[in-house]
Amino acid sequence: SSPSSPPVHSQFALNAGLRFLTPEEEFLGWAPAPFDLPAFDPRDLDKVTQEVPEAELVSDRPEVLLTVGFPGAGKSTFVKRYLVPAGYEYVNRDTLGSWQRCVSACSAALARGRSVVVDNTNPDPESRQRFVSCAREAAVPCRCLQFTASLEQARHNCRFRDMTQSGHVPVTDAVLFSYKKQFVAPDLSEGFSQILQIPFVPHFGDPPDPQRRRLFFQFSDG
Repeated sequence: SSPSSPPVHSQFALNAGLRFLTPEEEFLGWAPAPFDLPAFDPRDLDKVTQEVPEAELVSDRPEVLLTVGFPGAGKSTFVKRYLVPAGYEYVNRDTLGSWQRCVSACSAALARGRSVVVDNTNPDPESRQRFVSCAREAAVPCRCLQFTASLEQARHNCRFRDMTQSGHVPVTDAVLFSYKKQFVAPDLSEGFSQILQIPFVPHFGDPPDPQRRRLFFQFSDG
């Protein structure tokens, strides 16, 4: 028979570092039942350490940087870690309330000679073109930061955030699947001067919190 999804109990065993056997395997001597691990294995992220070098990320001339990626893909954390301290004006729909206000804030910052980072999901060409047009009108380049986290990885990140942080609105599965349905991969033909691929790299504080780290690398359904 073809492999099936692992039962929740087996994921719990993996999280606890225990061997998992079905009753048939333990008492009847059956061969181990085949199964596939979930599409996203958080343990794989323990090997991911490389982000975009700061010299490649930050420009010394005014520009627009536009994020693209699932809710929970690490966009805001990345932007606030690397770009806001470098002097980029921060534009975010959750803060401003609408894309129209985001466009106005972007245009105003460019008029002051400031670089701008637009921290929204921007799933399709229509949503991205609003800010490409802002950059074009100000005669500055527009680059895209495409955060590569998959739906399964973003879902895991959102669950981890729900368990470890307070004061934010939880991201539902409906929101994640809606983003996936709308998503069209960004392309240079939209007017971007560059598209940078940004992998998700987990951070657990400085110094790292061992409990948060251990929790993150567990299966969220286990």
